[in-house]
Amino acid sequence: MTQQPDPQTVSRRPASSPPRPAIVGHRGAAAHAPENTLASFRRALEDGAQLLECDVHLSADGQVVVMHDETIDRTADAASPLATGAIGDLTRAELDTVQLAEGEKIPSLEELLAVTTAPVFIEVKVAAAARAVAEQLRALPEGSPAAASTVISFHADALAEIRRTTDTPVSYLVEQIDERALETARELGAAGVGPSIRGLSLRAAEAARTAGLQVNPWTVNRPEQLAVALACRVDTITTDDPAWVQRELDVREGPGTIG
Repeated sequence: MTQQPDPQTVSRRPASSPPRPAIVGHRGAAAHAPENTLASFRRALEDGAQLLECDVHLSADGQVVVMHDETIDRTADAASPLATGAIGDLTRAELDTVQLAEGEKIPSLEELLAVTTAPVFIEVKVAAAARAVAEQLRALPEGSPAAASTVISFHADALAEIRRTTDTPVSYLVEQIDERALETARELGAAGVGPSIRGLSLRAAEAARTAGLQVNPWTVNRPEQLAVALACRVDTITTDDPAWVQRELDVREGPGTIG
């Protein structure tokens, strides 16, 4: 599945193009605010994201923590009272002492789900966190923005736990869409598949659509990546810079659009 689109052929979307893909704020608006913080999520929504994406781990005392890495080392501020350690070895109380860039704190998934005004792509980074995530999703008030969230993961067993215990849709993360990935997604009853934009091709996207799956690539931060995503008619575009994607999509749909 290696057929790649020519970016020059997709500089404008034709009038008959499919619906505009939804913009997903990757770790919020990570290009402009400290990633996976409430400030970053607020910025993403202000910049036009229709969905948010976050990463979650499990603390030593079983709390669902929003952070990408297994440790706090990369994102903790140099002046933080606690600046090193694995999330799985730290309690929520200890994590509350960590200072991130710009004075931000490490949020819990519960905090994010309570304040978001948009659905969230919740990436379960460790399979052990799936059960706790499911419990929080089941507790959400019906009709709340967070109740329309999707759980995403590279771990099929984590997604299976979500599917077994909730009505929440799941999307299977992969580096590249191939027959094995599609088979796993089908077995999970997944709503979508999320390939790296580096591994996405026209043929792969079509195979996913034929299998009844949405195509949710990550992470689109450059013009040539956006061109590939649009040529592949993806359903969502995950990006560190929602404002940039919003502007680019507006240009493609503006009065000067070439049919």
